Amino acid sequence: MGLFKETFNKLIEQDKDLKTPEAPEAPVAAPATDKEAMAQKLDTAQPDDFDVKGGITNVDAIKAKQKERLKEWISKIDDFIEFLNGTNDGSVQSLLHSAACETMFQDIARSEKKKIARLAAELSSLSESFKGYLISSNE
Repeated sequence: MGLFKETFNKLIEQDKDLKTPEAPEAPVAAPATDKEAMAQKLDTAQPDDFDVKGGITNVDAIKAKQKERLKEWISKIDDFIEFLNGTNDGSVQSLLHSAACETMFQDIARSEKKKIARLAAELSSLSESFKGYLISSNE
């Protein structure tokens, strides 16, 4: 407790050594009429001072980056759909479908075939939604 007491006392002493702040300036009297209020200027700013310079090109650059990122996502999702449920010999569904009887792949095919197809359909739906956003961003 003594440590906090000493620190507190030091802070109190430092506050005593500080100068007292100067009194603030007196407020400006409010105008009596509306005409007087309109005649006074609040500041010297011009309307052009509030315009954002270069803002549109910045937004265009952000949109262009987002389009490229979306194209990458679509490509990766489509590649994964082809990996899961494609017609080529290397796809998961093809390998499971052509598995020999009484093998682990046969067991997986029996129990997970529908789940893999459903997942591929959901991913295809997501890919098509992304493509729709990509097309609508070009308009």
